[in-house]
Amino acid sequence: MALFSKPPAKKSPPPTTPKPTASTRAVSARELAEKAGARGGKPRMEPMRADESITGASLVEWSPQQQAIEVAQANPGLCAVLENAALLFANGQAAVARTLLEQGVASDHDTRNSPLAWLALFDLLQRAGDRAAFEQHAVSYSVQFERSAPMFEGKAAPKAAGTAPAGYIAITGALSADSAPQIEGLRRAVAKKVAHARLDLGGVAGFDDAGARLLAIALADARKGRLSLAIERVRKLEDALDAAIKQGRDGGEGAWLLSIELLQWRHDQSAFDDRAIEYAIAFEVSPPSWEPPPEPPKPPDAPAEPPRDDGGQESAPLAPDAEAVPLSGILAGQATPQLARVQEFAHGRPIVAVDLSDVERIDFVCAGAFLNVVNRIEGQRKSVQIVGATPIIRALLLLIGLPPRHFVKKAA
Repeated sequence: MALFSKPPAKKSPPPTTPKPTASTRAVSARELAEKAGARGGKPRMEPMRADESITGASLVEWSPQQQAIEVAQANPGLCAVLENAALLFANGQAAVARTLLEQGVASDHDTRNSPLAWLALFDLLQRAGDRAAFEQHAVSYSVQFERSAPMFEGKAAPKAAGTAPAGYIAITGALSADSAPQIEGLRRAVAKKVAHARLDLGGVAGFDDAGARLLAIALADARKGRLSLAIERVRKLEDALDAAIKQGRDGGEGAWLLSIELLQWRHDQSAFDDRAIEYAIAFEVSPPSWEPPPEPPKPPDAPAEPPRDDGGQESAPLAPDAEAVPLSGILAGQATPQLARVQEFAHGRPIVAVDLSDVERIDFVCAGAFLNVVNRIEGQRKSVQIVGATPIIRALLLLIGLPPRHFVKKAA
């Protein structure tokens, strides 16, 4: 018998798994939102790193004074594909979001079993006016969930009493080919013959030839369609166009066309005639004709309206008995005027209803600002209810951490 037992055999260390390289790392929309909520400091937009795979997304940092974005870990109906699609749509990439959802319901288990993902897809198909694809997916939806799919609406549903008209269109960021989804709002206003439509150009930060052409064509269509349109906060864009035109032909034909179109809307025939002749000489074409749009009617004794510098958002006072505060258009950035209305509406009310029926899109930055407003109101022991949010917008708000209990079919 041995006096000493043998020492235990050394076990070889388990093989280490190599860390994923930058070329293989994928970042989900949820991770982006969590990073946004975890950071502190002055709010700013950050470009995505090359190793992050969601095209067109950005991170947002929130100041310590603001409520941090907390992404709920279990939101009913959310899945990775829907989260990424919601973030893409918020960034103005509706076509890419649609493709992602169509692939998801066809091949991804979680997406196929998420009713909200299907409804978000129907939402995007409805916006695109693609009835054939809508009805094709409706059959698959009925088979998957054994219930009827939503109906395709050939025209906009009638609005409830007390809601704001969908006549506000805002174009923000660099005016380029990527601005087409925002400019589409102007085309819809022309098609629907919206009365007293308003186009806010205060958020335009530069332009290229393609973007200037797109907006010039849309404005020309609106003018020929006799749309009653007020163009707001256009001075900065006009100054940039003037600087480009001083370069002559090198300034780009798009800048010339947009400048000439804006002079028509300004009803400045003298400046129009001069520029039209300069354009004809520079590009060796016939000068455009003077065909101004109708001037918006004004009451005979109405005082001149001072220049607006509030983002052009809806500012008409709400009726004392209003059931909800309506928001409209594309909500981008901090959207301070519209969100301020929500806080004003909360005064003296235990239940604060927010109507998003006329909201075309909410970007990621504004979604965070909206969440902060909701948190502040609920900190006063009030209840916030959201009505009219389309499925793709609802998915974004769920992604950034807004609890599902806030979404109701009808305000209490």
